[in-house]
Amino acid sequence: MCDEHVLTEAAGEQRVGRTLTVARARQLNSRTYFYEMLKDNPRLTAIRPGVEDEFLEGAIDHHIHAFPDFVPRSQDMLQIAVDASRAKMRAVAFKDHWNLTAGAAYLVQKQIDEMVLDGRLTHRVEVYGGLGLNLGVNPQAVRVALKYPNFKCIWFPTFRSYGWARSANLDPDPDEYIRLVAPSGEVLPEVREVMSIAAEAGVAIGLGHTDYEELLPLCTLANELGVRTVLDHPLLELNKLLLTEMATLADLGTYVGVYCQPMIPSLYQPVQDPMETVEVIRRIGPARCVSGSDFGQVLHLDSVAGMRVFVRALLGFGVEPADVKTILCDTPARLLGLDPEPAHP
Repeated sequence: MCDEHVLTEAAGEQRVGRTLTVARARQLNSRTYFYEMLKDNPRLTAIRPGVEDEFLEGAIDHHIHAFPDFVPRSQDMLQIAVDASRAKMRAVAFKDHWNLTAGAAYLVQKQIDEMVLDGRLTHRVEVYGGLGLNLGVNPQAVRVALKYPNFKCIWFPTFRSYGWARSANLDPDPDEYIRLVAPSGEVLPEVREVMSIAAEAGVAIGLGHTDYEELLPLCTLANELGVRTVLDHPLLELNKLLLTEMATLADLGTYVGVYCQPMIPSLYQPVQDPMETVEVIRRIGPARCVSGSDFGQVLHLDSVAGMRVFVRALLGFGVEPADVKTILCDTPARLLGLDPEPAHP
């Protein structure tokens, strides 16, 4: 179901975004595509109710947005953690673009533990947070944040990222947007310091909404320092990378985020080829791909519900069951520095 042209540039074809061609968009939106997809895909027609349950057991969602936040969210941390507990997931981690979530994660963990103790829940899910750096790359702020329990990830700038603004052709003002890499190609000293702190503390770095021009030196340095990094939703048009770019960065040791969005097209990005995610997993390899919902937006599915659809889609479009388990359970655990669980049967 995944043709080579889905991810590679076809000469002379008009594009919708960075890679999607008009021809492919027309194919996906044709009157017959839905029926052809079912007819030609026995794995999809074999999906049965509840097939995702065994895959969610032990899964980790390392990238969730929850209320309260700077914009409305569909659920708060406790609601999401309860859903994850009922699905027997291993862990959830909450991202805030601007602030610290580790303190709230600790309190949610206490509530989950009380609910397990008194029988309201039967499964303990681990709850983690971290620090978003949209207010600036401040090493001292990171050092202080690391003193909080339940801290597992640092997120580099997103909406204030200079690389993102440059890729969006916004002609960014350096005083308004945050650079991670100097014009010379050198990782800036404060960024290098934060990466060194992360390496020493054993926490991960989400590389934010930036472009390949910044990502290449960042991932090169991360490899040298031994810090675990992940490309945040590199298939979302917001900060879209080419497959060749993702492969280069994966070869440097970074993980490639393959998230519910944009595989599940939405009101936020309705023009999308879901098959790109499947092709990335095949070409990059499941051992370097990390799943997550990236949900919490009010016009998306709730986070765990989104993961359920995501699992069905991966299975339905030919990702091997063992590989689905790998990207849901194993690689997120390695990213967050969690002890490995027993091998999957």
